[in-house]
Amino acid sequence: MKKGVFRNTILTLTRQLLSIGFGILATMVIARVLGTEGQGRYTLILLLPTLLYTLLNAGFSSSTVYFIGQKRYSDEEIYSTNLLSSVILSVLSIAVGLVLVFFFKDYFFEGIPQKLLLYTLLVLPLLFIQKNLPTIFLGKEEFDKFNFIAILNQIGLLVFSLLFVWYFDLGLMGAIFSFGMSQLLMLIVSFYFLHQSYGLLIPKKFSLNYLKDSFVFGIKGHFSNVLSFINYRIDIFLISFFINDVAVGIYSIAVLLAERIWLISQSVATVLFARVVNLANDKDKNNFTSLVARNTLLITLIAGVTLAVFSQWIITSLFGVDYEGSVLPFLYMIPGVVLFSMSKVLSNDFSGRGYPEINTYIAFIVASINIVLNIYLIPLYGIKGAAISTSSSYVVDVLLKSSYFSVKNKIPFKEFFIFKSSDIELYKKQLSKFIK
Repeated sequence: MKKGVFRNTILTLTRQLLSIGFGILATMVIARVLGTEGQGRYTLILLLPTLLYTLLNAGFSSSTVYFIGQKRYSDEEIYSTNLLSSVILSVLSIAVGLVLVFFFKDYFFEGIPQKLLLYTLLVLPLLFIQKNLPTIFLGKEEFDKFNFIAILNQIGLLVFSLLFVWYFDLGLMGAIFSFGMSQLLMLIVSFYFLHQSYGLLIPKKFSLNYLKDSFVFGIKGHFSNVLSFINYRIDIFLISFFINDVAVGIYSIAVLLAERIWLISQSVATVLFARVVNLANDKDKNNFTSLVARNTLLITLIAGVTLAVFSQWIITSLFGVDYEGSVLPFLYMIPGVVLFSMSKVLSNDFSGRGYPEINTYIAFIVASINIVLNIYLIPLYGIKGAAISTSSSYVVDVLLKSSYFSVKNKIPFKEFFIFKSSDIELYKKQLSKFIK
């Protein structure tokens, strides 16, 4: 039996909190040991496999959730096809990565040793498979297993960072190895749970029809994910291009802390996508998404203001005085990051209804604005300019999505932004049920 949305959200939120705690500790170890320049290089190096996965994953993970909800294909067909397609796509991504490393390294990764970039390409098969398989649990709304696997990522990163970066003092190589080992840990546990729950291990039933349908559905939202990634990370590349790796390291800490504010929206949006897929009535979907959006915005606003007040103390205490320069860009990011929390909820609503292309159209506009602003503001204001550009693009994103949702579904605009007294009663009711 599927558990309630409130319970699933609490479970996912708890996972996010634990993941953030372990993730910040892991980043603290890496940032303090490597220093600002090493942290900047580590950030740039990990952008390579992340970029390749984002460009070439074809949206199979979101397709998995959607088609499990539709119940058009068996678990064996989805599992086997996902596993095979992940291997094929990872091989393709390694080939593209080799071209980037050998022919375009000086354009994107100047000053970074070539061998370190090549090592990160070995992580790609792990990255593709562990991204595509656990979403089977998400599609079935089994958030206990999905959340446990996700927490292991940050726990593993912390443990391996302490071992290879701090204890053995392997520097950047130790940080990269820690990242790869954390992906392997997640993958092993994913296989264990899939075998335990559904008897899935050796792929037996590849489905060409599912591959085609999954690709057609996934590709509609895939370009949105690519553009969103550009919107999230183009500032890192441009800071490296216009300034240096030290600036990247300082800015990366501001980004890390700012994006932790999204833990509420990520938790809610994860549950929302799976639930909207399984709701049949448009009116229920509209009311549900509006409720989730405004409450997510309120809670995220409280979290954002709290972090802003204590930002200097948090950053200097955790990462050291060398990263004090992260405080100002962090503060400039807060307004956009808080508003963007609602955008994540609306994006998953669009995808859950089978219209992920809406996110693509909006993401193209927003990414274009962000690139132009970064190119203009970074040379003028440095990392502060990058933060202003990113925050501004997030505001544009949420305004476009909320406006579209309002017009399309005939929902008053205020439904997304104004907290209601009825929401308080809902909290009381759901909390009472959860405690019981």
